[in-house]
Amino acid sequence: MVQSARTNSLWSRITATFGHWPGIGTVLIAAALLRLASIPLVRSYLHPETWEFGPLARNLAQGFGYTDLLKDGSRVPSIFMPPAYSYFLAFFFWLGGERPATYLAIEVLQAAFGVLLVYVVYRLARLLIGERGAIAAACMTAIFPTQIYMCNEFHGISIYIVLETAAVFFLIRYLQISHAWGDVILAGLCMGVLLPFRGEAPALVLVYAAILALRGGRKAVVPAVAFALIAAACLAPWTIRNYREFGRVIPVCASGGYNLWVGNNENATGSQHYNYIGLMPAGEKAELGRIPLGRNTRVAQDDFLKRLAVDYIRTHPREEAVLALKKLFIFFVFDPSHEKGRNPAYWIPSLLLSLLAIWGAILRGKKLFGNDLFLVGSILLAVAVGMVVFVLPRYKIVIDPFLIIIAANVFAAKAPLNKLSSEAKPA
Repeated sequence: MVQSARTNSLWSRITATFGHWPGIGTVLIAAALLRLASIPLVRSYLHPETWEFGPLARNLAQGFGYTDLLKDGSRVPSIFMPPAYSYFLAFFFWLGGERPATYLAIEVLQAAFGVLLVYVVYRLARLLIGERGAIAAACMTAIFPTQIYMCNEFHGISIYIVLETAAVFFLIRYLQISHAWGDVILAGLCMGVLLPFRGEAPALVLVYAAILALRGGRKAVVPAVAFALIAAACLAPWTIRNYREFGRVIPVCASGGYNLWVGNNENATGSQHYNYIGLMPAGEKAELGRIPLGRNTRVAQDDFLKRLAVDYIRTHPREEAVLALKKLFIFFVFDPSHEKGRNPAYWIPSLLLSLLAIWGAILRGKKLFGNDLFLVGSILLAVAVGMVVFVLPRYKIVIDPFLIIIAANVFAAKAPLNKLSSEAKPA
């Protein structure tokens, strides 16, 4: 009883503190200042790492189109990477050239997307858990280290994490409040813009459409189909381009076989960060090298690696079970082989968030299978992708907003801070 009294007293102090939390405007200002302050500290605009996106963006800006330069000097249409972020970079390269000022402008814009994410998380949390939980979720998103740092990475995650969270917001608002076609259309457009950023995103569209139909019943079947069709229509020009160039239906990119093989072979670690090419058996490497250079080189290589991965999965069930456990550990704890993933500034907050989300999920109970199902579906799909291929820190970062909202249930146990509007009534 003494321990219970102490716990209640501590909880009273915590909730009293939350009662004086700032409004959303103050949280957004703080989020902006933190993200802008990170830019001169990290200074990645002086030494930008653009990975595969930079060369593609450079080709676009120089008028060569979305192409790869092969070893023999020929140019062929590119198919390996999702295209959206390369086009995003290319616009800035075309506008200001490749120089620190250009990269600085990109980081400032990505910081603005980070602030927008805080606001979208707040609006989504208000729908699900009320004002108190929404302010808690906004504050957590504003100060979460990886969310602050993200604007310094030249990767599309700063953009598509906002689009995914916004799509979920519009779908839940449709089910819970508006029942208006406008929200279905906006959700479809968000997903349509998101699709060219992520190769696995078409699966996310199907997951959301299925949840919408399940939660809304028969009357939501047509909106669910419309949502999926709107998203698909946005991607259609790129898919048609791929069909014309490569003679097969490739919705976004052809890297699934490569990713599957990196995560499933005799040397796989569960991460992408190991010398997988160097450790590849000589016979397989020689066979890969015999694939002729040309327009379909990437597609043929991807098909070859996919066959290797499927054969390994089929013939090594015990090793695959061990790999699955390693991938789960990397996803929810840390990746010892990843320079940023093993940094305590990343993995300690990430682990604490996961634990807090478990607590919040317990408090949420059966409501997780209500409108929260969109959040749960997003989380499960991200985990599934990691389990099938390999795990990178960004696979978890993209679902952090949903984990934060679930975790914020811990702080939403009491009455809301303010009288809720009709939009803010918890589900």
